[in-house]
Amino acid sequence: MIFLTGVPGFLGTRLLRTLAHERPDTPIRLLVQPKFEAKARGAVADLGLQDRTELLPGDITAPDLGLGDRYDALAKQVTVACHLAAVYDLSIPRDVGWRVNVDGTRHVLDFLGQCPHLERAGYVSTAYVSGRRTGTIREDELVHDAGFKNFYEETKYHAEVHAQDRLGDLPLRIFRPGIVVGDSQTGETDKFDGPYFILRALQRLPRYTLMTRIGSGQETVNLVPVDYAVAAMAHLLLADDPGGPVFHLTDPVPLSTQELLDLFATRLGMHVAYVPVSPGLARRLMGTGVGRALGIAPELIDYFDHPSHYDASRTQAALEGTGITCPRLPDYASTMIEYMNAHTDTRSSAMY
Repeated sequence: MIFLTGVPGFLGTRLLRTLAHERPDTPIRLLVQPKFEAKARGAVADLGLQDRTELLPGDITAPDLGLGDRYDALAKQVTVACHLAAVYDLSIPRDVGWRVNVDGTRHVLDFLGQCPHLERAGYVSTAYVSGRRTGTIREDELVHDAGFKNFYEETKYHAEVHAQDRLGDLPLRIFRPGIVVGDSQTGETDKFDGPYFILRALQRLPRYTLMTRIGSGQETVNLVPVDYAVAAMAHLLLADDPGGPVFHLTDPVPLSTQELLDLFATRLGMHVAYVPVSPGLARRLMGTGVGRALGIAPELIDYFDHPSHYDASRTQAALEGTGITCPRLPDYASTMIEYMNAHTDTRSSAMY
């Protein structure tokens, strides 16, 4: 039996589709918050998986996952599992992030420890458990005291600490995606945050314009399309021996901030002159009416001038020969923009 948390989230729903395809005869159980049950049921119907999928209303913040007397019976049936449910929000309060991301992960891991037939288990972390570390971040590194940019990073870090503590007794693979954006082929996404804030800010400005550039513009921004992240995750989860327990699902050749801005401006047909500002000043500006008008959250600033590089050697080695590779952003940026324009009203509040 396949057991998943995180549906009907975008990443979770797409992983559900892929795993259902890879294991066509395996029944599926989804732990779903009651408030998302209707949406999850719709996602299952859209995928045509009603006959083999059961939704289990529950709550990862409860020690028994909100399953009550179904807990033990379900544990005896699970063979493949992946835990994706989390609060993905750079501005979360620490107590909320801790309850969902840390305690919730611990409760799911405890449940998986009660599954006698478990063959494969996955946990979706984030590349940004590295916090304020600089330089090259490797897949076999975790523990540090560099601090964090926000409570999202901090709580995901402590959640992964729990996950790594269970590597000795669980068949666990840990996935660390970069900043996940829309599908590289279709542009499909369920939220327009992260780099989409930059795209929408550009679209609110005149065609010939000035725009702030954070810092030198030479630090990289690691974006990965959701189709790559899910394909890699599914393969690494189901592989007999992927070569290690922790995998960076990141772009091995990411663009710098300046390259990213130039690319977006070119795709939008804009001519932009950049005014360099310090990250501190940029954060203060984004906390004012300027930031609200441009639609850029202050929390995003820290990701556009941080000197870190995510080494994905283990992931690349494990995916060699599969045809699963991370597309280059210049090859799918136009697709991102086209989808965004078709699904948001980006020009309604343009500043002229």
